[in-house]
Order: sequence, then C-alpha cells, then structure tokens
Amino acid sequence: MRPNPNLIPRFNLDYDFKDFYYGIKAIFSDEKMDLKPLESIFGRKTFLFTNYGRSSLYVILKALNLPKGSKVGVPLYSCTVVFDAIIKAGFVPCFIDIDLNNYTIDPWDLEEKIEDLNAVVVIHTFGRPADMDKIKEIAGDIPVIEDCAHSLLSEYKGRKTGTLGTASFFSLSKYISAGEGGMIILNDNELTEEVKKIEILNGHSILGEIKHSLIVYARSFFYHKPWFGLFALSMGLFMEDKVDLMNKRVFEVSGIRKSDLRVFLKKISSFKRKVNIQRRNSFFLLEELGNTSLVLPYENKDTYCNYYLFPIRFENKKERDMACDLLRRRGVDTAKLYSETPKEAGKFYGYGGNCPNSETIADTVLVVPIYYTLSENEMMRVAESIKRVERLL
Repeated sequence: MRPNPNLIPRFNLDYDFKDFYYGIKAIFSDEKMDLKPLESIFGRKTFLFTNYGRSSLYVILKALNLPKGSKVGVPLYSCTVVFDAIIKAGFVPCFIDIDLNNYTIDPWDLEEKIEDLNAVVVIHTFGRPADMDKIKEIAGDIPVIEDCAHSLLSEYKGRKTGTLGTASFFSLSKYISAGEGGMIILNDNELTEEVKKIEILNGHSILGEIKHSLIVYARSFFYHKPWFGLFALSMGLFMEDKVDLMNKRVFEVSGIRKSDLRVFLKKISSFKRKVNIQRRNSFFLLEELGNTSLVLPYENKDTYCNYYLFPIRFENKKERDMACDLLRRRGVDTAKLYSETPKEAGKFYGYGGNCPNSETIADTVLVVPIYYTLSENEMMRVAESIKRVERLL
C-alpha cells in the first residue's frame, strides 16, 4: 500500500515514555502493590493477575472443576483466543449467536442451547454490556463468566461489568494500554481457594521484563503518526499473513509482569476521564453520521458503555470491504474485527453454522477510530471521510 504519514490508526496504543519509565522503575521495586484504586472502582473483591486475558479465562475455568469435555457456551463473534483458553482448560466451546443490535450474546439463542452447557462466557463486545439479568436467569446455577476485555468501566444497571457474574477477567493491553496482562475478579468466594490450586508459573527475569517493556513501548511508538502510515501498517499486514494460525493457539499461563501491573494500577485511578473523552467522540460521530444509511450503535437503557470500539454496519460484505479500502485511501484506517472468526471456528473449533447473526456481523461491520487521543480536527476528518465514502457506495 502507498505510504501515508497522516494515516489515522484504527486503534489506540497509549503506552508512552512515562509509562515505559514507570514500568522500568517498577521492575526493581520491592514495594507492595496497592490495590486501593481497584477497590474504589469494583469494591472489595479478590483480584488476581496473569500474563494474558486468555490465561485468566483458563484459570477461572480450571477452578470451576467441571468434568473434562464439558461444553462452555461462548459467543461466536469473538477473538479466537477465547476458544483457545476453553480448549486448553480441557473443555469444548459451544457457540452462541449474538444480538444484531448490541453485538453481545442473544439470550434467546442461549436459552435454546443452555441444556447442553456447563458454563457460559459472556463477552461485553465493544464495551457494550450484555443483558446480564436475562442471561443469569437462563443460566440458573450454571457459572457465568464475564469477558471484560473491551468493557473496562462500562456499567450495567449501575454496576461495573466484571462484578455481575461468577467471575470475570480483563485484558490490560486493551483500552488502558498497560502493556500486557490479565486481571481476574472473583465474585464467588468459594472459587478463591480453587484458583490457588491452579498451577501458574510465577517470576519473570529482570532482563526479560526490560525487554518486554521495550517491545511494548516500541510497538506503541510506531502505532502513531507518521510511522503507522509510513511503514508500520504495511509491516504489520505482511507479518499477519506470514504467521501460522496454529502457532497462535498455543500460550503459556504465568503471573503478570511487575511492570505491567504497576503501569495498570497507575493509569486506572484516572482513567474515567479518558473514557468520558472517548464517549464524547462517539456521540459526535453518532450525530454526524445520523443521516447516513449506516447502522450505528446505540446505548441500551440502564447501561453505561465505555465505547472502547465504535462499530458501523454496512448493507453487505462487498460494501464493507469497499468502504475499508476507500477510507484507508482517505487517511482513515479501520478494522474488520473478527471477520475471519466464523471461518476459523468452522475449520479449527467445530463450529457447525448455527449462528447466522454472528456471520452477518462478521461480514458487515467496520470498527472506526474514536479514541480519546484524537483531536477535534481528526474526529471531523473521520466523520467527513465516512460520509463521503458512504455516498460513493
């Protein structure tokens, strides 16, 4: 593709030099971690930390002590690493369709499949809280695990996502850009002792931590203008084509790095302000695109969405793919998020084709930039570019 130093990246990586410096200092610190910032948000809970969000899901599933081969309900419209965690724990993913309007689990499809399930993973996709009351009513005594990788600080009926199910997990690389790592919140006290029995590799070498922090900082640095449009995107697309999917499915479960945890705890205490900026950007885009033919997201009653990602929906796959190419030429990069998941799920994870809504969304959704580091001029450019492209389709 043609280099463009003004290309607006599709996502936000906000790990700056201050975060890098703070993380390096944390590597050599023996100071006890202060979890008060988390307690002020989520209440007094049991918090545990792993190297990835998928590792956190693995730990939670193992702690449930389900029979080997148990079926775990999970939305098909998802990142495949969620399926990998289920399989690594010794279970079988059973795919649930999503609501076309909210992009989260369709309670009615869950109700049809619940008899075969031993646990349910609910994903608050794009930061949009799922209908937890209905889902828990359908699940009954079956454990409900919240995947909050997208939904940091989102709320359902006045309660933070992550505090509503049996347990929950977060990905610290998402939204808050704290490097890597996963956080577990246990809302069922009986699980705490079971989690302690799970074998988790602990300890990272100082050299390994420094190398990791350098990689995280470099990745974030080159994910910004002008480097992103000049060469980082092209390099990333090239590498993506060369990486074997089967190699992505293998991961090691370990504890979180000190640098990642310290950076996360530092950033979370003031992160609400950035969420408010991102919500403001989202409302701006909703207003600007209100007269187009695009299907736009909306905030369900009794929910507070963090608008981590902003999905727009087209009439069909051809229009979506054309819009993706045209927007990139106009200097706005976008993401066809999870577009390959149905195909990969059929090839590698046993999906049988019973989630039509998920397949429709995978073919028609684009995620567009609305993140909190964008300027007013950049947001206007995003809005005008989408409107012009929509008129060309």
